[in-house]
Amino acid sequence: MSSPDRVLNAGVLGATGTVGQRFIVLLSQNPMFRIHALGASERSSGKAYRLATKWKMSDQMPLGVRDVLVKPCDPAYFSGCDVVFSGLDASVAGDIEKAFFEADFAVFSNAKNYRMQPDVPLCVPVVNTDHYAIIAAQRASRGLTRGFIVTNSNCSTSGLVVPLKALQDRFGALSRVIVTTMQAVSGAGYPGVASLDILDNIVPLISGEEPKMEEEVLKILGGVSSDATVCAPLSNLRVSATCNRVPVIDGHTECVSV
Repeated sequence: MSSPDRVLNAGVLGATGTVGQRFIVLLSQNPMFRIHALGASERSSGKAYRLATKWKMSDQMPLGVRDVLVKPCDPAYFSGCDVVFSGLDASVAGDIEKAFFEADFAVFSNAKNYRMQPDVPLCVPVVNTDHYAIIAAQRASRGLTRGFIVTNSNCSTSGLVVPLKALQDRFGALSRVIVTTMQAVSGAGYPGVASLDILDNIVPLISGEEPKMEEEVLKILGGVSSDATVCAPLSNLRVSATCNRVPVIDGHTECVSV
């Protein structure tokens, strides 16, 4: 997509939320990217970024984005972007991300909406970048020339599959994984879990989290089809997940039995 020396123009969707803020911090520290456009809801569009967001990161807001005008999450406002990172909530991400990759943008999404589609890579960088091979087929099926969509995994899945991949490579196919998570409140976003629910307490269910972990592990640790058109999830691995929210600000912990 680029030469090693080229700086890529990046857009961020959902820029005022906590995931979007994290994208901004990471992109501002990476010499391969230049933040080119910030998108958020109609409530925020047209405002300087510093006025549109409640900054929640421990890092200071990068000086380069403070006065950038926030735009609507519409491809027409992201001309010049080489890549678009989506921190949108799943409730709105589906249609917006589709509009962007169908407009021939390269989209990397944090949302769950497209993770389990067979022709969408669900990638953890040190585990399964070989799944990028299906991007060509994804483009061809949609009549695109440069646009595509790739997703990252659920936060707890990404921490789990790294050691599982190492074990799989060294010892062969795994048959069973049992994982119990203790997930920090930052994973719930802002405003997140009510204080009376989490202070001096453990919440023993995170809605929808367990099925996501169980399904995503199979796709990430699997391969791609022989014709490189779709992902080929593992069929012989059984994963059982129990997910808990704990009163910690940042950092998830997992207890895993293989």
